[in-house]
Amino acid sequence: MKKVILDVDTGIDDALAISYAIHSPALEVCGITTTFGNITVEEATRNTLQMLELLGAADIPVYQGAARPIVRELTGKARLFHGENGLGNVVLPPPVTAAQPESATQFLISTIKANPGQITLITVGSMTNLARAIMAAPEIVTLIEQVVAMGGAVTVPGNRTPVAEANICADPEAAAFVMQSGIPMTLVGLDVTMQTLLTREHLREWRARDTPVSRVFADMCELYMDAYATVGNVRG
Repeated sequence: MKKVILDVDTGIDDALAISYAIHSPALEVCGITTTFGNITVEEATRNTLQMLELLGAADIPVYQGAARPIVRELTGKARLFHGENGLGNVVLPPPVTAAQPESATQFLISTIKANPGQITLITVGSMTNLARAIMAAPEIVTLIEQVVAMGGAVTVPGNRTPVAEANICADPEAAAFVMQSGIPMTLVGLDVTMQTLLTREHLREWRARDTPVSRVFADMCELYMDAYATVGNVRG
């Protein structure tokens, strides 16, 4: 199994990413780090804990990370697409578990150093946590197996502005620093993700299963789809 760390700003899309990762027989999720983005880092941490408890994976440790970009001011939340709470306004019980006392940056550094050449970091939010980790411990660039980042757009419009994808736009200076660090990286941009669309039929199938998990994900994704159907692919 491949050892991975997920770096998330848990709104609806990252809740799906967490579920896919922890259910994959090919992955061992060593921990999850949180950052700002679709919502605040505090909300992302809460949502991550709630999703892990819903999915029966509360033993996976969560580490709270960056609350703002390394240079810029924090922008507003993506309420239209993710709801007020980041989970499509689906109300889950308050988490019983809590984030670890160690910061996301500390966890990234210590875990990569303890597992040289074995850790893959999957970032599906801003790259701020990774940038801060490299700044604090540049040697991890040669110790990590790879970074797989959901970010960027090449031949399609952005989803934050016509020329900017949301995860890169959240902290462009952090993304530039990471990409120039020499760290092994694979970018999976909107060119790829827009070809792997969730459909209304999928939601009907989930509702037909009628489990706590399937109902929550169907309700969350319905708001997500409705938002994109209303305004298209570019966020205001």
